Amino acid sequence: MQKHLKTYRLLLNSIMISLKSSGLILIGILCSQYLFSQQPDEMTEEFKGRNLREELYIRTDRDIYFSGEQVWLKVYKLSNLTNAPWDLSKVVYVELLDKNNFPVKQIKVKTEGNSVSSGFMLPENISSGNYAIRAYTNWMKNWPADMFFYMTISVINPFENIDHLELPPQGIFTGNTNNLSGLLPGTVSGTRLPENPGIKGSNNSINFKITLQKPDYSSREKVSVMISATDMEGNPAEADLSVSVAKSAVVNSTTKNITSRLTIQDPVLSETINIHDYLPELEGHLISGYIRLKSNDEPLRKADVSLTFVGKTARCQFSRTDEKGRFNFLIKETGINEIVIQPLSPDLTGYYVELIQPFTSKFGNYKPATFYLDSSKIREINNAVISMQINNIYEPFRQKKPGTEKKKIPDFYGKPENTINMSDYIELTSLREVVKEIIPNVYTLKQNGKYDFKLINKFRGQPFENKPLVLVDGVPIYDFEKVLSINSKDIERADIINTRYFYSENVFDGIVSFITKKGNLSAIEFDNSIFRQVYEACVVQNEFYSPDYSNDSLKNNRIPDYRNTLYWVPDLQTRKDGKTEIGFFTSDESADYTILVEGISSDGKTGSSNVSFSVK
Repeated sequence: MQKHLKTYRLLLNSIMISLKSSGLILIGILCSQYLFSQQPDEMTEEFKGRNLREELYIRTDRDIYFSGEQVWLKVYKLSNLTNAPWDLSKVVYVELLDKNNFPVKQIKVKTEGNSVSSGFMLPENISSGNYAIRAYTNWMKNWPADMFFYMTISVINPFENIDHLELPPQGIFTGNTNNLSGLLPGTVSGTRLPENPGIKGSNNSINFKITLQKPDYSSREKVSVMISATDMEGNPAEADLSVSVAKSAVVNSTTKNITSRLTIQDPVLSETINIHDYLPELEGHLISGYIRLKSNDEPLRKADVSLTFVGKTARCQFSRTDEKGRFNFLIKETGINEIVIQPLSPDLTGYYVELIQPFTSKFGNYKPATFYLDSSKIREINNAVISMQINNIYEPFRQKKPGTEKKKIPDFYGKPENTINMSDYIELTSLREVVKEIIPNVYTLKQNGKYDFKLINKFRGQPFENKPLVLVDGVPIYDFEKVLSINSKDIERADIINTRYFYSENVFDGIVSFITKKGNLSAIEFDNSIFRQVYEACVVQNEFYSPDYSNDSLKNNRIPDYRNTLYWVPDLQTRKDGKTEIGFFTSDESADYTILVEGISSDGKTGSSNVSFSVK
């Protein structure tokens, strides 16, 4: 019971902050009274199924893509009570599903506010067809999968056999049936099932006005765009925008936008909702799982366990399993990392770890429309395919902005009392000699035929009673004989914390951390029975490349520029006067382009607009 109340209080705190900013504090107070006046099991189905839900909406840079291309997207996080932006969950799960609900791509997107931009690369061997992009948070998994966000994109693989594709009922397709190089499909319009549910719509909308200097531009010319936003009464509106500029042939301006999506009514729930089955990820990504005994599959109850990231930085987290042997670790790392999960006690052996998959296996009724070959845009689509190929060839030669330097993550124990860099000393034959001759306040003691590490307490000047926490490349190692057998040539440095260290409910009598030159645990004979695997955390955000041809040397270079998406800015904000500006440069290709603007204000007003121009 206490665990549930703690969860609800954390959730309520976030909700109250969000509602307060929207001027709906009264609703928050009513929710709080309801939450804490009843037991979790006493909550009515109406409360569980209708209140305090998250909504998501995704806008992609365009609607039609080619195999091997990047899909850029923006995720809006909204409250179902107000339709206003809502910063609750810090992780959004995005999947690309084929017609059989097979996940072609899965990414975890870390968010810091009410919206976030991200993207993924389409596989080069992906089949031509319509694909569903769906998105949800961990907390949304408490509700049916039909209540996730869904949208459709079309993908064309110009190098595959197309025998598996269907012809339109009118039979308008004629051409090469062996591959798509001679005839390529365009956009598909079909009956779409209701996308993510929202509350009943209102007339609260934003009008966006897109102003260009002229309708036609030349190659590598700057395009300046003024965007103004007003509400229904003509007042300036502050809004969170996404702006894409892409070839008109790969943009379907009739696609349902955020305004139409929010006017769809809630579906009727046909199953019981338990809002505490999946916790909202209020601070970061949760890695959850179970530890059980191999002998009888019994859970390892109330056991202290650690999750560590292998590397030159010590990133350890500690947790305690519940009665079911379940653990939860909150991580804020991004990218692909190698993790190790193990009990803190060396006496606990004969166990196995089973991670809970973060992506749900529940699927709803949403299906993309059938993908047909359309001859209406053959010329434009063929040109876009050629452009994609040219762009891919010359991509390595582009002068891109230097990437932002990755923020260094500190060791979990902070600044050590002593750091010993092995390059500062003469080379010794073994790590045992290094400990004896070089590392201060650390010594080894042989007991019962085995060596133990001992640390001198910084404040008392005497050895700690218990063993220290010993790390190699950030991972706790309890077999000290293996640690001491590491070749001293492989050690880069050693960090010493000779004070008692407290981490949540865990207390360590000092820490000794050895970092190897490779930083990948290869210097030690690692116990294969310990759970160790590569884990993909939230994706590292990439920046959209948009060349600046105001520099003559770049404008006159001979590297071809054939981008299908000219510009993508997912995090644009209008000012208090309701205005903002963007600028970008055209490419080398003559084509028609569409500028699509879409956004939402802090009080839930939405809108979208588009305008076209030509490059000649």
